[in-house]
Amino acid sequence: MTLRGLVTRKELLGALVIVVWAESVLLVTVPASTSLAPYLYPRYLFGDFTYGCPSVQATTTFNDSLARWLALSCPNGPALSLIPSTRLCGYREPTCTTIYPVFTAPPGLMGLYLYPHGYHGCPDMSLGYPLGMDPLENRSDLIYYHIDQPTTLDYCAVVKQTQHQTEGFTMKWTAGTGQQQHTGGMTASVTNATVTMGRNATLTFQVTNHNTFDVTVNFAKGMTFLTPNYNSTFTAVNFNPPNATLKPGSTSSTIVTIQTSPSQVPGNYELELDAHPVYTLRFYGDYSATPSYTGTWALTYLKLTL
Repeated sequence: MTLRGLVTRKELLGALVIVVWAESVLLVTVPASTSLAPYLYPRYLFGDFTYGCPSVQATTTFNDSLARWLALSCPNGPALSLIPSTRLCGYREPTCTTIYPVFTAPPGLMGLYLYPHGYHGCPDMSLGYPLGMDPLENRSDLIYYHIDQPTTLDYCAVVKQTQHQTEGFTMKWTAGTGQQQHTGGMTASVTNATVTMGRNATLTFQVTNHNTFDVTVNFAKGMTFLTPNYNSTFTAVNFNPPNATLKPGSTSSTIVTIQTSPSQVPGNYELELDAHPVYTLRFYGDYSATPSYTGTWALTYLKLTL
C-alpha cells in the first residue's frame, strides 16, 4: 500500500498503515521524514515527533478467552519519539508535546494505546489481570510533559480473539490540537438521607445513558470522602438490582441500602456511588474506558444521628 498523497504540507503530519493479521503480527509503515523543522511556530507551540523505523515488530504479550494483547516496537528502539515544545506548557510547568491521531479503527481492533518504551506495560498486569488503559481516540489530544512522563513510546494493541484477520487502516499523527468534542457518556444522581445509628438508610441511585448504543452497568460503592473522626466503616452497602442495561437515552434506577453500625461515629458522611460499564468487545473502545465511553458516579450526603 502506498502512502503517496496521504500527507500534505498543511497537515504537518506523518502517516502510518497498520495491519492486524490472524497470526498476531502488526505491520506499521511510516514515511521517510516526519520533521516539523520548516514549521518553527507550530514546533514552538506543540513540539514535534519522529518515527523510529519503517515497520514495527509485534510480540504477543497476553491472551485470554476474549482478546489478545500485542506489543509493537522497533527492532532497535521506540516506535515513536517526542520532541518537546520550545515554550513552557503553563505557569512554572515543564515543556510538553501535544499530538493527536486521525484514524478509523477496523472491526476486531478493540484498543490501540501508547505506553513507555522499555516498560512491561502491554497490558498492565500489576494486579494479575489486564488493567484499563486509555485507548487512542480519533482527533483526541495527547499531552506529554517532559518531566514525569516518557518521551519515547511504543504501541500496544488489543485484538478480539474471534476476529481472525483485521483490516488494515491508516493512522496519521499531527503535532497540535485535534479539537475533538466528546459526545455521549452517562450521568448519575442520588438522593440523600438522615439515619439513626444502627439503622438502614435507603437511597435511589439513578443513571442516564447519553450514548448511541446500549450500556450495561454494574453498581458499586466508591470512595468515602467525608467522615467524622475518619471512621468510614459501614456494615454493608447493597444495590437492588445490582446491575442494569440502559438503551440509548434511557434512565435506570437502583435502590441502595446502607447498613450503619451502632458503634459508628455520628456526623456527616459523603459517599460515592459508581456505575461501571460492562465492556463486551462490540466495537473499538468497548474493552476499557475512553473519554467518550466511561462510567459515572454521584455523591450522596448521609447524616448519621444518635
